[in-house]
Amino acid sequence: ETYEQHVISFEEKATNLRKARRLYNLLMMKRKESLEQGIKSFQAICAQLEKMKKTNKAMGIAGGTTCAVGGVAAVVGIALAPVTMGTSLIVTAVGAGVAASAGGFGAHAFKTNKKMVNRSTVEELVNNYKSNVVDMEHCLAFIFTLMKELQRYKISQFYGAHPDAVRMAELSQNVFKNNMNTDGGISLFHLSGMTSEILLKAFSSQIDLYFTEKKGQKLKKSDKSKFLGAVNNLTKNLQAELDYLINMWETLC
Repeated sequence: ETYEQHVISFEEKATNLRKARRLYNLLMMKRKESLEQGIKSFQAICAQLEKMKKTNKAMGIAGGTTCAVGGVAAVVGIALAPVTMGTSLIVTAVGAGVAASAGGFGAHAFKTNKKMVNRSTVEELVNNYKSNVVDMEHCLAFIFTLMKELQRYKISQFYGAHPDAVRMAELSQNVFKNNMNTDGGISLFHLSGMTSEILLKAFSSQIDLYFTEKKGQKLKKSDKSKFLGAVNNLTKNLQAELDYLINMWETLC
């Protein structure tokens, strides 16, 4: 590979990173408020369940860890998966130069009746949150992948490269330097780009445990405390992931 070809390869990766970074910025600007509202809706469900718990002294002991193990296990199981799911979507967006609006990715407004704790309300909230967060996490994972590739180049060698490409390479170095974990790199969970998605799927897979068979809408009395624990655990984890997405948004600016 000649020096010129090396520079072209370097600049192409840097250009894709710049476009993916712009896409992530657009997605975050369009969806941040909806995701925050989604978290508030989950919190409202928890608050309603707490009220139900206090007014029903016959309720069983609280199950704060229910569903937590399943969620963690699911995330660990996906940690080593390659960054493939959703990458084609991001590549397409990047290849198109990133549209002026991110509306095509399906932003949704959350409509949750705080007084209703039934299956349809919970499932709608989960699906809406997932539709808003999945592309963002995949986009960030794609950004990390490009940054890792740029790490292989020595910036000092590219005296003839475009200044923007050099800036992207320097940004990559700074992001990885300032976001190291105990393994010496960015979390594999975030590299997979599916952390919130896996948490939501794990939660959804256990919804049947908490609702009655009759149309599956009403919570089983014996499982209200356990469901409260599951929703509370999910809410805290989603909030932590949203905080991470926002932090990376600010870091990438």
